[in-house]
Amino acid sequence: MAKKERVLIYSEYWSSRGGGEKYLLCCIETLLRSNYDVTIVAQAASFDKDAVSRYFQVNIGGAAVRFVDGDLEALRRGAEQMSREFDICIYMTNYRFFNSHARQTFVVLQIPYGRITPFNFLFKTVVGKPKEAAKDFFRLQLLRQLRETQAVLVYSKFVHNSLEEIHSIPSTILEPAIDDFAIEGATKERVILSVGRFFRGLYNDKRCDVLIEGFKQLCKKLPNTTWQYRLVGSCGSDEASQRYLEELRDSAKGLPIYFHINSAYEELKRHYNEATIFWHAAGFGVNESRNPQRAEHFGMSTLEAMSARCVPVVINRGGQKEIVSHGESGYLWNSVDELVDHSIKLMADQSLLATMQTKARERFKEFDREHFSNKLLSILQP
Repeated sequence: MAKKERVLIYSEYWSSRGGGEKYLLCCIETLLRSNYDVTIVAQAASFDKDAVSRYFQVNIGGAAVRFVDGDLEALRRGAEQMSREFDICIYMTNYRFFNSHARQTFVVLQIPYGRITPFNFLFKTVVGKPKEAAKDFFRLQLLRQLRETQAVLVYSKFVHNSLEEIHSIPSTILEPAIDDFAIEGATKERVILSVGRFFRGLYNDKRCDVLIEGFKQLCKKLPNTTWQYRLVGSCGSDEASQRYLEELRDSAKGLPIYFHINSAYEELKRHYNEATIFWHAAGFGVNESRNPQRAEHFGMSTLEAMSARCVPVVINRGGQKEIVSHGESGYLWNSVDELVDHSIKLMADQSLLATMQTKARERFKEFDREHFSNKLLSILQP
């Protein structure tokens, strides 16, 4: 019997429970089904195998977990040493280089960084973001190392093109695996939905504030509307994230706007199936050629909504343009006025809405877990 290939999975971000974490977990699920020997390395406080399996609805029970005590620096050093035992290492990073010693190494790079110049360091320091300035220093090292030694996996053509054009880094596109959230016989309601993490940052900010303003405009144009707006997503316990969430709640007072924080998988599924229209605004006001990192890198939640026949009305930025065919499976917008007008058009035309619901569902099927698994294995076993 052939010896199983051993795979090490490394990430510093398990506690975030976002799209990146789901991406790695789907890699693990695929590898286990394909008879690889998989080990996850993490801090004990940030990773609970049973909890993440339930949260993301993945089967990773066959994976081993090794815990490293100490801070993130200790975790990285321990994992780098550990990697010598493995045939393949797959790791995810946003700014720190991981010195893998495995026979093959694949780095998942979510963010399509713009140009990093001395001005970037100065600006971030002046505006009170010294940590972000320091991260840019590490990113320069990471990008240099990626050009020299690593196989890079990215979510989309948008990320692929940005890395190649700006930093001369080649990459392989492996789109995320998208779950099928559809419930047979589900009844749609007069609900607009947005899904995404609640935070303010320099990278991939979901711009919930813009969408709340959009709903206010919609209510002005339809003063007696019975439509409601739901925002669903995770929110960190840190002071900045909690303060931002409170600002959003204050902005939404007096309107049929409802927040659902840290919802369980089944609750998220219910929201997708009840919603008729899906909104997304990451990248609003951004020049994506100069600052590609501030646009949506792919759009996992958009496709999740489309799986449940929820019609996307999403910003014409980043990876969203690869998902939605304007006027066919949804709408792309460039201004808040367009967001509102496209939405009202769908609300007023049931025939158009039904056609787009079908097209949205058909488009989702090109990104299911089977497609993801087959492509991942073809990359690992060319």
